[in-house]
Amino acid sequence: MGKIVPEELIPPAPVLTVEEALKTFTIEKGFIIEPVAAEPLVDKPVALTFDPSGRMWVCEMRGYMPDIDGKLENMATGRIAILEDTTGDGKADKRTTFLDKIVLPRAISLVPGGILYGDQNNLYFVARNGDKPKGKAVVVDDKFAPGGNVEHKTNGLMSGIDNWLYNAKSNARFKFIPGENKIIKDTTAFRGQWGISRDNFGRLFHNSNSTLLIGDRVLPNLLNGNKLAKMKAKTTERIGSNAVFPGRVTPGLNRAYISSHNGYSSNTIDPKTFKLTNATGACGPVIYRGNNLPSSVNENGFVCESSAQLIKMIGVEDKDGTLKGSHPLDNRDFLTSTDERFRPVNMYNAPDGSLYILDMYHGIIQHKTYMTTYLRAQTLSRGLEGPGYGHGRIYRIRSASKRLATVEDLTKASDIDLIKKLDSPIGAVRDLAQKELIDRPSDPKPIIEALATGAAGELTSIHLIWTLEGLGALKAEHLVGALTSTNEELVSSALYAALSMTDSELMKLEASTAAVKATAMTAPYKARVLAATPSPLAQEALVSLLEEHHKISLVREAAISGLSGTAILFDKVNKGRFSEKSFDKWLQESKRGPQKQIDPKTLLKGEHLASFMRGEKLYSTTAACIGCHGQDGAGLPNLGPQLDGSDWVTGSEDRLVKILIHGLTGPILINGKTFTPQAFMPGLGVNPSINDGDIADISTFIRANWTNRASKITEATVTAIRRETSERSAGQMYSQKDFPLKD
Repeated sequence: MGKIVPEELIPPAPVLTVEEALKTFTIEKGFIIEPVAAEPLVDKPVALTFDPSGRMWVCEMRGYMPDIDGKLENMATGRIAILEDTTGDGKADKRTTFLDKIVLPRAISLVPGGILYGDQNNLYFVARNGDKPKGKAVVVDDKFAPGGNVEHKTNGLMSGIDNWLYNAKSNARFKFIPGENKIIKDTTAFRGQWGISRDNFGRLFHNSNSTLLIGDRVLPNLLNGNKLAKMKAKTTERIGSNAVFPGRVTPGLNRAYISSHNGYSSNTIDPKTFKLTNATGACGPVIYRGNNLPSSVNENGFVCESSAQLIKMIGVEDKDGTLKGSHPLDNRDFLTSTDERFRPVNMYNAPDGSLYILDMYHGIIQHKTYMTTYLRAQTLSRGLEGPGYGHGRIYRIRSASKRLATVEDLTKASDIDLIKKLDSPIGAVRDLAQKELIDRPSDPKPIIEALATGAAGELTSIHLIWTLEGLGALKAEHLVGALTSTNEELVSSALYAALSMTDSELMKLEASTAAVKATAMTAPYKARVLAATPSPLAQEALVSLLEEHHKISLVREAAISGLSGTAILFDKVNKGRFSEKSFDKWLQESKRGPQKQIDPKTLLKGEHLASFMRGEKLYSTTAACIGCHGQDGAGLPNLGPQLDGSDWVTGSEDRLVKILIHGLTGPILINGKTFTPQAFMPGLGVNPSINDGDIADISTFIRANWTNRASKITEATVTAIRRETSERSAGQMYSQKDFPLKD
């Protein structure tokens, strides 16, 4: 395979000091990047959370690829450290190791009496006495991060506006139960790959490696209320393009060999500039919600591209219930570096109003599962395989012309002062104040009074409502005023919060909910609340809403989501007046109740069953198929297509095996419909840990799992097809045109 980038253009990649690394940055005019913490104070930071005192609790993933083969990955070398600024100069100067001997920690949340943290497999609670753990960590969810490799494992534990903890690469959300030291686990929409954020309203934002920014169109779980209806509503939007503009040539990429120089029809990097053109290592998105950066970038998205040493800024526009993106800087990026070891992996809003960047500062960013022959050579040629430990930086991005806010210790604030902090212009402060009021817990009366006066701004009122919800004190009477507001976000948030109340409280809001003006933003929330309210009056109002506004996006889906327990009542009230094909189907499913699922293993015998079970394990572990196609085979947004019910899986054996060996690039036709993935599917044939028997077992598993009922595939078949296609270049993927449609 030919050279992609001329060697004379590739600079060396020595380990730089922080002072040297700062000189490699190019940042947009008017902004400053400066260190907050660096080695030896921190080592391979990947996630953090702030405590009410403004200190950082940092997950250090020290086990990630310490050498090119990742041999020490499963050793418990990870740590959770507390970093704080004791001098007030804006830089961390004190480190306390709270917990060590963790396998690849990647998620953390502070909860009453202790912390929750996630490692390579489990979610744990560990009690604490100040800055020291009290007793041993207890597993509270042994399925926190199922299957896949470290690049495709659950991460996050970010507090949502609704007091749930949300994650990337996951369809689960959590609430902690103080006193019992347990969690409530609930299903939510699957989101993202690495990193998760939210806007002021509470919508979640995430991404995948090849998609810079994805935003939820509605608040989380608005459409998750009815497990009986098989809806597939499009609840997310890709925000902006995926174009990037690195500050240096980028030969050290997994798929850089895909180039016209090597006979491919597409290029991962520009064949003239030798720079990455579209994201391939996007991660750690954040919606800026501070007050230090200019107001023009407030609620803009910022995204890490760790493989290309840059930070992307994306303008986020919210209009008529949809999200759109723009790239204000056109053909340049907000922050770039010429240091190949600069690996930004996560970003956070900070209590001082600035933006924090977590830099692993590590030569290798690609996991061993995807370490191609090409990338291995690139890594070794510049000595990027070491040092394995001992480096990491946390940077701050701030305005060059505005002072940072003073970070206050909220543990020392009174309840009244905390309520005032809900009006802070800094999102991180508002979030911490809301959480502190709930965690204490506080007396709800002053919060109710603050909401009742009507003097609070819309954003403050949203926090007041959700603080009451978190305290278990939210009543219908507290929402009446908000429902008459002209601010659509406040109205929508109040309706969403109402869903946490009992049926009797919902019924007290019948008239107020029915009177809400239905707009592109508010209509789905209105539909959901009316549908969930078990009264003929509410259902009559829902019929009217559907008749008049069913063309507003997501209104039908929101209504069905709310009809989980009221479908029969709605049907009686509706009397066929509102009828629409998809809606009627979902309604019948809601009335019929849950259907029994068949375990496919009960249909198989002998070697077919044995191969299926081997493939089941490989699907979730070594091959990491679960990371893009999901546990249910339904596919994951912006990652991988469906496997369940797909003619690409149950059709031609020859085609399926060829794809598993060599990979696939889109767009493709699945069951006659076009699917355009955001990334390539790499072939398993280049993975030295997967043999022909493994590929046969994976094929057999996906062909017989879920609702698929196709025959098994043998190792001999895989070996024969590999031999037939041996002249195909390593990494040369198939596309739709390689296979006749009759297959």
